[in-house]
Amino acid sequence: MNDVAGLRQPMVTSIGIIMGFQLAFLANWALTAETVPAVVGLADTVLALTFLVSTVAFMLVLFRLLNNRIVTNPGQRYQDTLRIYISALVLAFVGLAVALLI
Repeated sequence: MNDVAGLRQPMVTSIGIIMGFQLAFLANWALTAETVPAVVGLADTVLALTFLVSTVAFMLVLFRLLNNRIVTNPGQRYQDTLRIYISALVLAFVGLAVALLI
């Protein structure tokens, strides 16, 4: 798979949507905790850490997708980027699930 140009745009769009939901969730979470800190227990800590790591991973994926430097093997670079993307997505949902169960 050498021509990955058509595969990048859907991933960029989905990252925008997912990060938008993540940031809106975190902003709402922070604003509802008016008198106390938003992170008070183990569940809050797990959720905050997993969202932070997944957001950083999504930004890394976005950088890799939008970087226009010529690479020797674009197919392999896309596969590596896809793995990071899927890992960030799974991490966000696992963090949310764990926070709900704690």
